[in-house]
Amino acid sequence: MLRFDLARNAFRYLIRKYKIKEIYIPYYLCDVIRHTAFEENCKALFYHIDDNFMPAVKFPQESFILYPDYFGICGKNIDKLVKIYPKLIVDNAHAFYSKPSGFASFNSERKFRKIKDGAYLYFGAESREIAPDKSRRKIFDKYHKQYKTSNLLKIDIAKDAVPFCYPYLAGSGKEADDLVKKLSEQGLIIYRYWNPLPPTFNEYKYYSRLVPIPLD
Repeated sequence: MLRFDLARNAFRYLIRKYKIKEIYIPYYLCDVIRHTAFEENCKALFYHIDDNFMPAVKFPQESFILYPDYFGICGKNIDKLVKIYPKLIVDNAHAFYSKPSGFASFNSERKFRKIKDGAYLYFGAESREIAPDKSRRKIFDKYHKQYKTSNLLKIDIAKDAVPFCYPYLAGSGKEADDLVKKLSEQGLIIYRYWNPLPPTFNEYKYYSRLVPIPLD
């Protein structure tokens, strides 16, 4: 295990250490990750995801692939992918409490705790003992009970998973905006993820209609 200030620098370290010349990166992801690859002269090969956040393509067996645990609810997807792709790198920035897996994985402590910086890089299934934040999971379950009938996402997570937020996929942009306004009036700060994508992309609905409800 290695410690870094930011998750992007853990990713940077991997590119340098393994002299990665190209890597598959999803379109739906924070720009800082792709910019880090560009800065390291690593070619980003972009891929789409489906309605379950799974890659919508099959990759060459020995390729380096970056896959994020979106909102901390995609652990079951990762369990499937690590069995297929030996060089899968897991971005656990939204899943701080998840166990290390894949070729390597990195997380971001500062997204879950009130600290200035803090990220960790793991190689393979390294041993890691961090007590899960049960209060955060209880809040997630509360929101899921409230919104699951109208949430267009089919959320299926492990009992011990600790998500980053509760992702609510609205049926329209207006519904999403109305929910953001309602939650903001309750004192919650709502961020929209991430930057604009073309309307023709399947991922556009996540950019335009997904409301990430904070759990802290």
